[in-house]
Amino acid sequence: MQTPHGLGVRVHRAATQSKRSSAAVFGPTKTHQTRTVPVPAALDGYVRHRVATTPPGGFLFPSPTGGVWTNTNFRARSRWTEATKTAGVEGTTIHDLRHTAASLLIAAGADVKAVQVILGHSTATMTMDVYGHLFSEATWAAMDRLPTIPLQSAPPAIEPPRQIEPPGFGM
Repeated sequence: MQTPHGLGVRVHRAATQSKRSSAAVFGPTKTHQTRTVPVPAALDGYVRHRVATTPPGGFLFPSPTGGVWTNTNFRARSRWTEATKTAGVEGTTIHDLRHTAASLLIAAGADVKAVQVILGHSTATMTMDVYGHLFSEATWAAMDRLPTIPLQSAPPAIEPPRQIEPPGFGM
């Protein structure tokens, strides 16, 4: 969907993987809320093409068979284990990509509310509970963004005490 800020994807349902059958099971999002996630510029052309050429109800990122990616079929078909080993990040999970995206957003200066919405967390508190340690430099960065305010010379608020000479001194 086109928003005033650019292209966005509306998320209104989730597909989890059944522990019994390994098939995708559709249901509401964890928060039972619909959200619009901004589409990164690198994916703009792909998303526009898919929307223009996919029948209603089709998937934005379908598996090779046109179905839903699950953890199991993604790892098998993408050769995830071999790819992560070759890249020197063996043991990295698909879910780690979510944490990487959140970390990159925070490093790029995204505020906690933006990260919350993109990740679909129910509250900013939840986002801070998970990623708060990454915002530790935010306090200093915020102060660096304050403009320099030239201070005018101002008279002291309190006059310095006058020197009082003892009685009879200097007569």
